[in-house]
Amino acid sequence: MTTSHRCAPCLLVLLVAAAVGCGTDVASGQGNAGRGTADAGGGDSTTSSGAAGGEAGDSTARAGDGATGAASEAGGADAGADGAVGDAANAMGGDAEAGSEGGAGSACATALYCDNFDSYSAPGNPGGMWKTSTQARGTLSVDTTHAYSGKNAVHVTNPGAAAFERAFMSLEGAPIFPLPHDTLFGRMMIYVTRVPTSTVHWTIIQGEGSMVPGFPNITQAVYRYGGQINGNRLMSNYDTVPGGQSDCAQRSDVPVPENKWSCVEWRFDGELKELDFWLDGSIIPALSVRQKAVPAQGACQNPNWSGIWEPPTFDAIRLGWQHYQQGPGEAWIDDVAIDTKRIGCP
Repeated sequence: MTTSHRCAPCLLVLLVAAAVGCGTDVASGQGNAGRGTADAGGGDSTTSSGAAGGEAGDSTARAGDGATGAASEAGGADAGADGAVGDAANAMGGDAEAGSEGGAGSACATALYCDNFDSYSAPGNPGGMWKTSTQARGTLSVDTTHAYSGKNAVHVTNPGAAAFERAFMSLEGAPIFPLPHDTLFGRMMIYVTRVPTSTVHWTIIQGEGSMVPGFPNITQAVYRYGGQINGNRLMSNYDTVPGGQSDCAQRSDVPVPENKWSCVEWRFDGELKELDFWLDGSIIPALSVRQKAVPAQGACQNPNWSGIWEPPTFDAIRLGWQHYQQGPGEAWIDDVAIDTKRIGCP
């Protein structure tokens, strides 16, 4: 499969999008929310606009709230999911099973953008529409060590010596953005080999925008998926710039799979102010956000914030690894697809 992308219709409907973060300065990656200060540390070899940084505060409370549609978590373990959330999320964008059986090729026939990275030289940055951004000792390169399909995948590493390290590849602006209904669906295959062993906040998926309708004082907002508790528990996260206004999180007890290929899918819905996350085709209800976090699973560091994860008008998606305290991260990413409906796993 070769790199391909299709432009969205010329007349796109602009609506509100989703944001994420954990810190006082999303653009620079400097954060001071909850557990310590993230240090930008080291030289910045960024070749794209500023990737958001920051850190989510720690929380160990785990109790479900079925009214919000999140999973019930008691005693630190998932006690089950509210079926209404799973049904609603799986219904969005059609039948995921059909997408999975069709494989990457059929999904890419209609998706806004697909890439399996086989058309790029290894080692080296991915080409085409990708922009790369690294900071401190973070690295990103196409290589052949692990590939889900074909011969290449993108290898991202953060050795963890600095409090803030980044290794991101990004799709920014036209022809993908802006999106109809400000809603983004994504999918990637990921092979994780290292995660922090302590409570370190890290990000693998970040949707962001520089306009937050109704909030002229906010210059950037981000929706994120990554992890934090014990270093490997998956988490959703929201933050804004200027920092300190929000810094919201919702946590799960689901660990990121290691040393195997996993299919990760996500939905950032700026119109409804919602997020969803699927792992190997199954939704994780504890990571579904319906406008604001379930109090028992997370909250906003700023108690004066409304709690609503006010979305931006999305203008970029960033994939890779970024963390905000000292702790390592390493992964390979392959078979990325971006669309306005659910894509399904290859």
